[in-house]
Amino acid sequence: MDEKYTVVRKMKQEKLRRKVRRGEIAMRRLYKLVRFIIVLLIFYCIYRLSIVHYWYFPKDMYIKNTDKYIEILGNNIVPKSKIINEIKKLPVEKKPIYMINPTEAAKSLEKLSPVKSAYVRRFGFPARYVIMLEEETPAIVIAPKEDVAEVAAYSYSGRLIGREYLPLKNGIKAAKILSYGTKDDDYEKWNKEKISQLYKLYKDIENYSGESVEYIDLRIPHNAFVQLKSVKVRLGELDTNVYERIKALASIMPKIRGTNDAIKYVDISWGESTYLKMNENKNLQ
Repeated sequence: MDEKYTVVRKMKQEKLRRKVRRGEIAMRRLYKLVRFIIVLLIFYCIYRLSIVHYWYFPKDMYIKNTDKYIEILGNNIVPKSKIINEIKKLPVEKKPIYMINPTEAAKSLEKLSPVKSAYVRRFGFPARYVIMLEEETPAIVIAPKEDVAEVAAYSYSGRLIGREYLPLKNGIKAAKILSYGTKDDDYEKWNKEKISQLYKLYKDIENYSGESVEYIDLRIPHNAFVQLKSVKVRLGELDTNVYERIKALASIMPKIRGTNDAIKYVDISWGESTYLKMNENKNLQ
């Protein structure tokens, strides 16, 4: 009797274990099915997001609502219109923004003479560029006359900045140089060394005279002049001794302040000797 009961009990236990195993197998299959469905849903959502129109630039992005698609930072010299015109040379690609390589846009902008470096970031919803520019710092501006607009500028690095980017905005200070750009002194052929020399001259004159320099006049060959706030100064030849000659301004300027109307210019071109060229019919009081 006991043996029969034991056999029956074992059969029930085995039947229960098979039932549990079938349940575990069914749960694993259900888990795999659910996981497969979730993966499919994720891929489907990614696909749907990837084709949403907010990832794409419209064909008329350069015509309508340009500010919505292109944001520009750091352009103190280059006008926005020049940047847009440069970007317009690149076709509007039929790709989502994250697949567009912005390097070509950056390289295109770096062809503009005032641009030292350019970086283009991409954003979606809506698709747009954020353009960040690092511009050259102007050291000098060039004009043919004191009352005529600048025709060119040079940066500290010696890069020529063309007329289309001038005049400079308020707040950007540069030394003003008067030059006709003649064959003997064509400013378009000036190099970095020449720019550094002129800027150093400009700063040294301000330091020794105690006045701001309105312009340095190079229009007469080998006979340079400087217009200070109160008086004109003749420098003469811009040789290696000119930096020593302008040191005399530190002692001259305090003596002639208040008498500037009688003085046509201060002549320091002779080295150790300094002369005052007087206006006609005017004498020092």
